[in-house]
Parts: sequence; structure tokens; C-alpha cells
Amino acid sequence: MASLQYFTVLSVLIVIAYGCQPPDCKNVDCGTCGNACCTLMWSFTPGKSAASKLYNLMVTNFKKGGPDHRYHFVKGSNLTTFKNPEKVQYLLQAVHRTKVHKYNDTVNIAIYKMDNSTSVAKGFSISRIAGAYCDSGQNYKNLVQFVKGLGIEFHQRILSGCPNPQS
Repeated sequence: MASLQYFTVLSVLIVIAYGCQPPDCKNVDCGTCGNACCTLMWSFTPGKSAASKLYNLMVTNFKKGGPDHRYHFVKGSNLTTFKNPEKVQYLLQAVHRTKVHKYNDTVNIAIYKMDNSTSVAKGFSISRIAGAYCDSGQNYKNLVQFVKGLGIEFHQRILSGCPNPQS
């Protein structure tokens, strides 16, 4: 019995020390992509989110480190001169380091032009260590925290991984 209590306390302490730090940690993924991951789609307020404006805002925020100053901008790509069936205009990649500075996750974002004033973005975050089966909600947080930090209104939909917690 004492062993079980010790293991329980130890497990809780490990999660506190290395897991996702609230808020926005309730959407836990366990191996959806063979590793922990999350894919979200956002639609942004019409008139404030032309694809080029949204791209520039995201690049600027990534370069500043995002809302928690732990995002590292890797690269952005302008696809506006290419014809593609999905209307992808821009691609971005960044790496997010967790609060305990132990784990890194890759964040990819694709921005789609819907019309001259409305854009949709699809974000994907995946844990960068092999065997990260459950993520304590970190991949969801990587995406949501960054988009909230943009300071513009959005609507969100989960596409894969990081399911809503059971009620």
C-alpha cells in the first residue's frame, strides 16, 4: 500500500515538474500521430485578417518569442505566386520550448486565403521527442496560446489529436 502511495505522489510530481503548465492544458493527446500531436483550424474576423496581414502578424509574433517568449521562428514561406488547389498562401514553422525548458515541440501553420478580407489558418504541433505518447495538453497549448497572443478574434475547431476533455 505504501508503494502505491509513493508511486502516486511521484507520478503527480513528475507531471507538475515536466507537464504542460496551465492554462489551456486540458486537451491531452495520446499518440494520435504515432507521437503526441494536435491539429487546429482557426477562422479569423473578416476585415482584419487578409492572408498577408495575418502572415506578417504571425511572423512578427514568432520572432518576438510569442506570448510566453519561448517560441523560436524557424522559417516562413510565401506561396502566393504558386497555384495550388487548397489556396494556401503562406507557411510558417517555429519551435516552442516548454516552461521547464526541457522539451521542444514543432509548430507548423498554413494560412489559406478565403477572400480579400478573410483567412483561415491550420496549425499543427507535434512533440519533438520520440516516444512522447501523451503530452499533458502541451501541443494544444502551443497552438492556442500563440493564436490568443495575436490579439485578434478567432473561431477554432479541432481537426485531429488533442480532443476536448470528457465532460
